[in-house]
Amino acid sequence: MNPPARLLARQRAVAGLVTAALLALGVVLYGALPDQMAIHWNAAGEADNVVGKPVAVLMMPAIVVFVSVLFEVTGADVGERIVGSLAMLLLFVVQLLVFGVNLGYDVPIVPIALALAGGLVAVAVWFEMR
Repeated sequence: MNPPARLLARQRAVAGLVTAALLALGVVLYGALPDQMAIHWNAAGEADNVVGKPVAVLMMPAIVVFVSVLFEVTGADVGERIVGSLAMLLLFVVQLLVFGVNLGYDVPIVPIALALAGGLVAVAVWFEMR
């Protein structure tokens, strides 16, 4: 396998693993999650958007699948695929945070969200500057 083919295989593996992990986690936690789940918070850390449990559990896996299909259709380059794989991992972390908050854990959403967003931007800029 040449490097682009290896990268393509890795990106597909990341997408598959993230999707499977998100779905498995959703199935395991489904009974403990509330019927209405917070999925968005304002700058003060207060929930400002809620959706039904099925939407909250299935939204992130659907986004990961959509991004993967988008990569295949557009023929994304190496840098885009690496950043995309990191974004998929970021979505996994975000879903963990959403589940944590909705299970009643005291999760500091704003600082964590800022750190994650800053890290993703830094990686994207680094790939653009290479």
